[in-house]
Amino acid sequence: MDPSEPTSSPSVPQSARPSAPARPRRLGRLARLALDLGISPLAYYGCLLAGLATLPALLTATGVAALWLAATALHDRRADALALAMLLMYGFSAAFAAVTSEPQPLLLRDPLVSALAGFVFLTSCLTATPATAYLASKLHGQPLHDPILLRAHRTETLVCGAGLMAEAVARVLLVLTLPVSTAASLTPPLEFAVLIPLVVWMVRHRRNARTRITAQVPSRTRDPEPAPPSVAFVLERHRGGAR
Repeated sequence: MDPSEPTSSPSVPQSARPSAPARPRRLGRLARLALDLGISPLAYYGCLLAGLATLPALLTATGVAALWLAATALHDRRADALALAMLLMYGFSAAFAAVTSEPQPLLLRDPLVSALAGFVFLTSCLTATPATAYLASKLHGQPLHDPILLRAHRTETLVCGAGLMAEAVARVLLVLTLPVSTAASLTPPLEFAVLIPLVVWMVRHRRNARTRITAQVPSRTRDPEPAPPSVAFVLERHRGGAR
């Protein structure tokens, strides 16, 4: 072997070796996604813990969401859809709280926000990138191109959006038909009773999709079958035997 040629281990492909900065990049994407989803709720609940009323807390969370959207737009050179959705949700909640302070209409605020989230999920199914695929691309740092995985994300987005809409309608009916105290005690458990099964189903559905993708990839460890002998090779062997 020529010593000038680079040596590499045949048992470990070069593409399979993880790069050193891969883990920090993944942690950075995870932190960015957590901030996109959590910076406005942190501002809202922080204000409530500090003793502020609901409306000032919602206005503060809306302002934080607007600032975060502007900061991410300057950094990414485009508006982030998730940050925009959080701004719309908290802005809608703040506007609703500013209009009325009656207990029954205030109980309608959260289911209407859930309906808005469900509407966003359902409308994203009409685009090339459904909502769950967009969240996955933000987490993994690259768009999804596998058709099986894209179909799985579209199905998950459709089911999740429909579940959120159904949960919102059920909570609205509870608020409108039951006494305020009864509706206030029943609507939060109903929300978790819908969201937890949805999350569990999404995880299992995604796992099944990845299993189907893996099953379609041919095994690279199997030795290739030997090619059949050619006609010229058979004739040459026959002539040699005849001699």
